[in-house]
Amino acid sequence: MVGIAVISLVIMLVIGVPVCFAIGLSGLLALVLGGGESGFMAVQQAVRGMNSFSLMAGPLFILAGEILGGAKLSQRILDFCRALISWLRGGMGMVSVAANMIFAGISGSGAATMTAVGTLTVPELKKTGYSKSFISALIAGSGALGPIIPPSTNMIVVASLTGYSIGKIFIGGLIPGIIIGLCLMAMCFIYAKRKNIDGGEGTFEIKTLGAAFKDAFFALLTPVIIVGGVITGIFTATESGIVACVYGLFCGFVIYRTLKLKDLADIFKRAASSSAMLMMLMGISSIYSYIIAKENLAQTIKEFMLSVSTNPTVVVLIIIVLMLIIGCFMETLAATAVVLPIVYPIVISLGFDPLLFCVLFSIATVIGALTPPVGLYLFVSMNIVGSTFQEAIRYTVPVVLIIIAVMALMLLYPPIVTALPNMMIGS
Repeated sequence: MVGIAVISLVIMLVIGVPVCFAIGLSGLLALVLGGGESGFMAVQQAVRGMNSFSLMAGPLFILAGEILGGAKLSQRILDFCRALISWLRGGMGMVSVAANMIFAGISGSGAATMTAVGTLTVPELKKTGYSKSFISALIAGSGALGPIIPPSTNMIVVASLTGYSIGKIFIGGLIPGIIIGLCLMAMCFIYAKRKNIDGGEGTFEIKTLGAAFKDAFFALLTPVIIVGGVITGIFTATESGIVACVYGLFCGFVIYRTLKLKDLADIFKRAASSSAMLMMLMGISSIYSYIIAKENLAQTIKEFMLSVSTNPTVVVLIIIVLMLIIGCFMETLAATAVVLPIVYPIVISLGFDPLLFCVLFSIATVIGALTPPVGLYLFVSMNIVGSTFQEAIRYTVPVVLIIIAVMALMLLYPPIVTALPNMMIGS
């Protein structure tokens, strides 16, 4: 069955069949031709793959991101970041990164974060003197913080596939996400200094910052409510998605009055489309999980990896490199759904910290979205900026290296990931 599944999947991807359908059809062929089973088994596994309470958080955060984007909270967040750091050398670039970091704590989606903030900052970045090459990489790299800083759709999928605590994975991604964001800001400073541009906009004024904070207060409160509620145990990560939706509607209709009833149709339509893609992908990918379990493929792969090394860190490095390669050719969530059920039991059996692995794996999938030929974030940023591939790729390499360096730091010093969640939720 495995041979039929892999060969047919590769053929379908090469001829251009959409990833989701390629996974489903190749899984169906493997079950019927290789396993002699009824095609109904594929349907049964697909339904089982979607029937997950923790996975419900994905569509909820997608909806919350659409509501808060429709309520134009991104502009208020941007104004606050501008008042806070635009006076520094490279300040406008830093403002873009900081706004993306905050909005990442609302949407959980890299593409949504890039669109909400990038469309507002790109014209100003161009006006300040940044090249299209740098802007494209900066927008893509800042958008990549969406799946790292909680809440994160990628982490929700990882938690659903592993059964590990969503709340702990969320909090585990917080410090690495902040470190990556600060490194991107440092990159803005170095670039601005070398090119002698963006010397800073005005001077820092407490009064201006206070006014911007007051105007953006309820927008800035959103990630605090989402993450704070999970940390304190007031609600689960899935329930926090509902809270985020209700709070977004309250902000849009009552506090800022930027939402109209007529806007809801488009908001729900966009959220339903994105949610359908996520749930369909997760459901269909579970067909592969069934095939892997039936063929005992996980044991075969485990034996192969252990023949290379019995050191858990080395095995994890092999898995991360594998994900970086696969991520270049397959959409990140699809790659996660196919690979993670195989490698997670292997890593756990070797005694590696499951929290550290889940966060590392989540970040590894992000790099795939920054690299061609798939490179979703890279191509979204190119579309926003109006740059060519040759322009965009130039400064994307340093962004990818920053993320890899932070992952290496996580391996060398695990408390970066584990200390905060273990302290707040318990080990």
